[in-house]
Parts: sequence; C-alpha cells; structure tokens
Amino acid sequence: MNGSGDLEAAYDQYKGDIFRFIFHLTGNRAEAEDLFQETWLRVVRHGQLRPAGQDLKPWLLTIVLNLHRDALRRTRVRRMFLLRHHHREQPGSSPSGGYAPPSTEPARATEQAWLQRDIDLAIAGLPEKQRRVFLLSEFQGLRQTEIAGILGVPVGTVKSLLYRAVKRLQRDLAAHNPKAERIKCDAKILSV
Repeated sequence: MNGSGDLEAAYDQYKGDIFRFIFHLTGNRAEAEDLFQETWLRVVRHGQLRPAGQDLKPWLLTIVLNLHRDALRRTRVRRMFLLRHHHREQPGSSPSGGYAPPSTEPARATEQAWLQRDIDLAIAGLPEKQRRVFLLSEFQGLRQTEIAGILGVPVGTVKSLLYRAVKRLQRDLAAHNPKAERIKCDAKILSV
C-alpha cells in the first residue's frame, strides 16, 4: 500500500461514487453495503492502491463489477439448488409455487417521485450488460474507451450496448412523455 493516508484520501474521494454505482447495480441497500465493504477489502488486500499505469476510479469499478458478477453467480447457483431441493420435496408442485413477488413501494405523493421510481425500475429492467454500460456512462461519467477497458470489450460493443440501453429506456419511459416529444438522453452515443 502506498500508505494509509493514500488509502484514506482515495476512500474519501471515491466512496460516494462507488456506493451509488453499487446501489444502482444491485438495487438493494444491504447487498450494496456488503459489496462496498468487499470492494475496499480487496483494495487493502491488493497491497497497493492501484496497478501501475492504471487510473484509480476505473480500477475500483472493475473490482466492483467482478465482485458483483461473482455474487450473481453464487446467487444463481444457490437459487437453482434451492429450487431443485424444493421441487423434490413437493412432488406435483411447480418450482415457483408459493412464491410471491416482493411488494412494491407505497404510492408517493408527487409525480416526480413516481417518475424517479419508474426510471429506477426501467434501469433495473435493462439486460445486465446494457445496465452496466449505462451506469458506467451516465452515473459514473466514464468515457466509452474507459468503459471498454473496464469491461474488456471493444469500444464498438460499448457503443452498441449504450445505444440499445437508451432506446429501451426511452421506450419504457414513453408514458411519462404524453406529447410524444423526442426524449433526449445525455448519453453521448457517438463520442469516444
């Protein structure tokens, strides 16, 4: 480690951005807090603040994405095991029998709160790859070349995923634009 002072400075500088990104990625505060802690533990275990020649923020976001991907894998495996186990104990029942989706938040007083909720749901409903690219671009303000480096994909793939994410969000949120005006997104689709 370059020193505890460097780590503290990096933590203070990036903690808000990293936590917001994780929260949007997981959609769950408890999971976000766990992933946030694990991210900083990985930084400490790494022994230095960042690999040579690499910017700190993209490196931290790469750690977050890798940890999130691992958590998704563990959750899928656990869910498959539990469903198989439940199905064996309940012959004749469907694997999803008895499952009730979590209740949604109570109605909010203002239209702005509903819009924000719908935006969050629309972002959460994006396919995983599109959501990651969209969050890195719009919430973290990273350039497409940086996103490509973090995800290990070509810049063209980032552009394509970002374009599809924006189009899907425009479609999903069209109800909030009754005059059918063109919704402008801040995503810089063609910039590199």
